[in-house]
Amino acid sequence: MSYFRSYFEKNNTILKNYQVNTAKNPNTEIIYGSITSKFIFKIDLSELKAKINNGDFVIDSDTKHTLKMTNTIFGDESLLADTNNKGRARTSSFDLIVFKLNEFWDEGVGFDYEDQVFDFTSGNLTFNERPSNWFNRTTLDSWAINGIYSTDPVILQTIHFDNGNEDLVADITEYVNGILVDNHVNHGLGIAFSPVYEEIQSELDQSVAFFTKYTQTFYEPFVDTYFNDRIIDNRYNFIENEEQNLYLYVSKGTNNYDLDTLPTVDITDASGSIITGLGDIQCIKVRKGVYKISFGLIDAICDGKRFYYDKWKGLSLNGVEIPNVIQKFVPKPYTAEFSVGENVRELQRYSAQFFGVKLNEKIKRGDTRKIVVSFRSLDVPKTQIFEEVYYRIYVREGRTQVNVFDWTLLDMNNENSFLLDTSYLIPREYYMEIKGKTHGEDINYNDVIKFEIVSEK
Repeated sequence: MSYFRSYFEKNNTILKNYQVNTAKNPNTEIIYGSITSKFIFKIDLSELKAKINNGDFVIDSDTKHTLKMTNTIFGDESLLADTNNKGRARTSSFDLIVFKLNEFWDEGVGFDYEDQVFDFTSGNLTFNERPSNWFNRTTLDSWAINGIYSTDPVILQTIHFDNGNEDLVADITEYVNGILVDNHVNHGLGIAFSPVYEEIQSELDQSVAFFTKYTQTFYEPFVDTYFNDRIIDNRYNFIENEEQNLYLYVSKGTNNYDLDTLPTVDITDASGSIITGLGDIQCIKVRKGVYKISFGLIDAICDGKRFYYDKWKGLSLNGVEIPNVIQKFVPKPYTAEFSVGENVRELQRYSAQFFGVKLNEKIKRGDTRKIVVSFRSLDVPKTQIFEEVYYRIYVREGRTQVNVFDWTLLDMNNENSFLLDTSYLIPREYYMEIKGKTHGEDINYNDVIKFEIVSEK
């Protein structure tokens, strides 16, 4: 699996019937009661789009784009149902909507809703009424409707909150794919209480708050993009009567490189005869320079000794046709996966090793590292390739471990590995854990791997 994070290009919070905005505030407070507010933001998708256009990632039906914003109650449950310093109650049992913006807008430079007559930083007033605000989207332009909409927003998703301390997580896949694939204009999105809540006249204003792009904490909001491009290469353990995967890898130096067009594949026996039904198989591109076919060998002789071949045809690089590539594999019988009879115990002990990042290494943000994990048997002196090897990356906030990536499967071919793209990791210390699984047993790398991402500037 591959991940990519896109952060906000700009954001703002606007207050009903006021020209004030709090664009530069590290928190957004979304309110209903005697007043209402809306949070608007634009996601910077330029780096993600560049990687897709470059062929690094492939958008398919499994690709997901998820908006994630951290609740400011994080780590302090005592704030539940409490009032903040502005006398507003932390609300619970409510719905927020994620809605679409259809007009260009400027961010604004405000910090606070109230004119406190002092500087937040030298020379910068905390109170500012320049657009965007409830009425205006730029200095010269007003919103088509004050407050962006009245009662009929274009809602992408409605999210229910029970206690009010939950983080905001919203699937915005269709919206983001429209920008990346169909070149829709990216004006941005907004978050507000569902319109029915904005009509409630509460004695005490109700609010919920999230960190914005200007937070000085780790909790900057982002869009998490997930690509289901894990490599599961069965060439070295091909089993009959099951759908299996074979891959073609194209590289230039140490970098993957795309073919001009998708090749087709013939599966042949040792004499070169095409297996019935397995000619001209259409392949798919998994990621840059990696191509896959999936098929099963049915009623073929698969005794773990006979060679079969996958012939990749129609290859060209930069307009130059190149010869067919023929690779071999040795299918095993279906029963090779099972042991029937006595109870079999796994007696081997393993040691785990990793390569690609050093302990306590300072990594320049933007670098891509290939992390290779190997498990070596202490009883039979050889390295094993496991079907299940996982990594987890997290940061520490006090005593709390905050996941950056939860347990994620590594690629499996002639090694267990994954690519760590640091371009979207905020500069700070990170921690990585590694484990494998075999015969139902977890094999852990004993130490936590600490590394630091440093700014490229």
